[in-house]
Amino acid sequence: MGLMRFLRGILYSGLISLVSYGFDFAPAGVAPSNNSFGSFSIGGVHTTITNAKMQHYKNERSAVLFGLKRGVMFGESQNVLLNAYIDGRAGSEHKNGLYGISFGAQVGYRLFNGRIIALVGGGLEMNNLAMPQSSEQYNIYGGTARVELFFDIAQGYGISVGYMRGFREKSKKIHAQRFESESIMITLSFYDFSI
Repeated sequence: MGLMRFLRGILYSGLISLVSYGFDFAPAGVAPSNNSFGSFSIGGVHTTITNAKMQHYKNERSAVLFGLKRGVMFGESQNVLLNAYIDGRAGSEHKNGLYGISFGAQVGYRLFNGRIIALVGGGLEMNNLAMPQSSEQYNIYGGTARVELFFDIAQGYGISVGYMRGFREKSKKIHAQRFESESIMITLSFYDFSI
């Protein structure tokens, strides 16, 4: 309930920002002399962590997601993107909640004059691991693969939808166990091609 109320508030503030721009629904422009960009995202993430060997361990949790990107543009029309990203997750669902951080790199392409941006990449992540009846903290870490689509609604403001898969993640406290994680992300995002 709290996450949905939070996301609804962000959506309303985004609509107010669109009104202040005068409803110019053109995608964000790219200055010919500029070759760098930045992005800011805030929204929600739903993560599922599994381990088939450990009594069929499966845990699903949701959290608020905050992310930043910084990158460069290539090509004649500056449609090819290369960026580094960092994002954090925090939520209080269930006993252990969900918190984590991930960082990495992505390559992307601006489609339809920037109306849609498709990104693929990979990196590293660390999440906490919810363990039943435990007073200790458990973390898992490992590599990730990530795909993302950004839909530019107006002047760089839009919605991002993404999927991230963590593979063979391990924990210092639980040796010889490997975990898999899947995350679905939906965020309100802003891309700035003028910085």
